[in-house]
Amino acid sequence: MNTASVKRSRWIAGWTLSELMVAVTISSLLCGGLITGSILLQKSFVASRYHMLAQAQQMRLTDYMNLDLRRALTVSTVGGLTMTIPDYYDSTGNPRDPVMDNGSVKYGPAKKTITYYQNGATIYRTEGATTTALASDVSDFKLAYLDLGQSIQVSVTFVPKFQFSTKNQESARNGTAIFSTILLRNKRQTVTAS
Repeated sequence: MNTASVKRSRWIAGWTLSELMVAVTISSLLCGGLITGSILLQKSFVASRYHMLAQAQQMRLTDYMNLDLRRALTVSTVGGLTMTIPDYYDSTGNPRDPVMDNGSVKYGPAKKTITYYQNGATIYRTEGATTTALASDVSDFKLAYLDLGQSIQVSVTFVPKFQFSTKNQESARNGTAIFSTILLRNKRQTVTAS
């Protein structure tokens, strides 16, 4: 056998140690990049999901509170938010016809009492015997009267579960706050402040 055929058969037979080390290093870097990328994508997905759920809870809470406060006859902020509203619907769920009584409009024989309060990290809405959890992960629930008691400002601060990294606590946010200012339409009624 000549030397050219020997070199060619050695070259076909396998890789040298240095070639194998280079191939393993490149493969390891590629696998490490793929694993890191997939972990970051998963964390981003979870953070986006928590953010979306928190926004949905914030919208739900403000929708309920704005609707109830706009039709409130009386409002009190002692021990939470308590209000009375007209009983617009009868026991079958049909709307009641309004009746004029001494210059004011009356709906039904009684008024409904609705209460919003924070218990732990959850805000609840109670109407009669029905209690509904409207928002969780709440750190602060504040109420303030504006315009001589004619409107009310609601402030709710949510704990940010959707932050991307918790390693750097100094750069982490304290919470996501929502503010809502509602005009009390039935302003001739009494308003009790805490």
